[in-house]
Amino acid sequence: MTQRDMYMDNAEAEAEQQPAALVEYTEEVQDRRLAWWREARFGMFIHWGLYSLLGGVWKGKEVPGAYGEHIMLRGQIPVREYEQIAGEFNPVRYNAEEWVKAAKAAGMKYLVITAKHHDGFALYDSKVSDFNIVKRTPYARDPMKDLADACHKHGVKLCFYYSHSMDWHHPDSQGNTHDYPNNIGAWDPLESWVDDEDKRTRYERYLNEKAFPQLKELLTQYGEVAVIWFDCGHKVTDEQGQRFVDYVRSLQPNCLVNRRVRRDGFGDYGNSGDNQLHIRINRKDWESIHTMNNSWGYKKTDHNWKSVTSILRNMIDVFSLNGNYLLNVGPTPEGEFDEKSLDILQGVGRWMSVNGESVYATTGSPIGKPQWGRCTMKGQKLYLHVFDWPRSGKLVVGGLRNRIAKAYLLADPEQARLAIRRLNADDVELSVPSAPLDPAATVIVAEIEGAVDANPLKLLHRADHLNVFGAFDGDIDGEKLHYDTGKAGRDTVTGWSRKEDCIRWTYRAAEPGSYEVKIVYGAQEGAAGGEFVVETAGQQWRGSVKPKGDGYEFAWDIVGIARLEQPGEYTLTVRAESIAGETLMNLKEIQFRSLGDLT
Repeated sequence: MTQRDMYMDNAEAEAEQQPAALVEYTEEVQDRRLAWWREARFGMFIHWGLYSLLGGVWKGKEVPGAYGEHIMLRGQIPVREYEQIAGEFNPVRYNAEEWVKAAKAAGMKYLVITAKHHDGFALYDSKVSDFNIVKRTPYARDPMKDLADACHKHGVKLCFYYSHSMDWHHPDSQGNTHDYPNNIGAWDPLESWVDDEDKRTRYERYLNEKAFPQLKELLTQYGEVAVIWFDCGHKVTDEQGQRFVDYVRSLQPNCLVNRRVRRDGFGDYGNSGDNQLHIRINRKDWESIHTMNNSWGYKKTDHNWKSVTSILRNMIDVFSLNGNYLLNVGPTPEGEFDEKSLDILQGVGRWMSVNGESVYATTGSPIGKPQWGRCTMKGQKLYLHVFDWPRSGKLVVGGLRNRIAKAYLLADPEQARLAIRRLNADDVELSVPSAPLDPAATVIVAEIEGAVDANPLKLLHRADHLNVFGAFDGDIDGEKLHYDTGKAGRDTVTGWSRKEDCIRWTYRAAEPGSYEVKIVYGAQEGAAGGEFVVETAGQQWRGSVKPKGDGYEFAWDIVGIARLEQPGEYTLTVRAESIAGETLMNLKEIQFRSLGDLT
């Protein structure tokens, strides 16, 4: 993914905002509005439009950029030429029933589709603009009507994505400066134009002439709409963002609005960045959005498919953080889900058909992020999603003070009881089979007594599991050091330009032991370097940064052996001793590998 792709979801800019605002909604109306969404947990995103016909290729050449739906912008395709593409868009194999059934079979409870993306093309019968599928294509039908009918029939919530901030077809909107040179540029920050009277006035004209009227069409022509999913809210003002929220409320009071209508503090729930694998949560209700490969819209050359296991584990991580998960499909120009997407959906659906109880209507983990996997909770049940199955046959559940009345494998129809042994006041050991039932994630149910009483601190494991202190799980102390975007390969803390800045983790040891300490980091040649200190339990180890590559080519060093003399809580800190370049390094993680008893 390029820097420009990341700007579309404001990933780089938001990563530098420290700290993000904490937003809480406890009002009765808000809870009622969000009730179905909190139970649903899992939905389908669909990116489909004229860009699907091109599939990332223009005039025989692949257009740079990860996202196929950005081809008009990245390929600088003139409006008049892009309009002509509509004459070839004829999705005769589109079947709304099949789409909704595929979503439902995968365990998805809601569906979000791109009614209008940044290219300005309406995928429905719009009276506001004739640049739409009914008036400009040989298909000449409204697919949103069929989709609405199918969603309502099968009990899947219908939601519309609407690009409110950008429209590359409209002469007064943002993004298209190759047709309209005086427009606001696609990568221009808000501050660069908000005081420019001409640009601001013309942009308001776009909002009033197209954005708000089309929003009215979507909210009045298709029955109940569960969510209006806005995008690129960093490109509108606070006042404009709130106008969109208020307008949705005026037409359908129970319709949810996502945070990308503007920024944190707006809408009903938060959003992660695109394909963000590592998250720092600052809002109770939030949603993570992911593709099956790299692109959102169909792209002929994108074969970088994620495995079912990686998608499931990513989903479960999100659920354990009290988030919803929106998984994208980019249908073909003919209107079908391609074979690989269907294979992935079916694989996810098989897991959900067995383990859906551990997903729907659950809340986040009360025991933090166990080293062996993740945890969700519902009522008196903890659902232990085990990724790394213990070779010893003993699964240690750290931080659970409650008595476990019963533990069993969720996939076991007989609910055969697993042996339970209390290790100490905080930790419990479960005896598990020699092999997992599902290598992606086997779920164990632990039925507890009483209100949950848990310690979420990371527990060091003496057997079976490597202890990893990830950068996104640490707490930053400083002015410049900040979390990276959290996307693939960007799960670091970065911007380490001040010696005073540091990162810390608090953890717990249940017994004495010794651990090999390894640091994993990246450092850009010619820009990073210096010396660092790792310290815990009164012990310090120093090391020198060895720059290599672009800062995301990760290296590691074993810095020493930590000897923990007694059980208790400890702090692990990494700080700078000296900074020789612009920054020290991009720190990815610290690892503790158990060496057994103290020697």
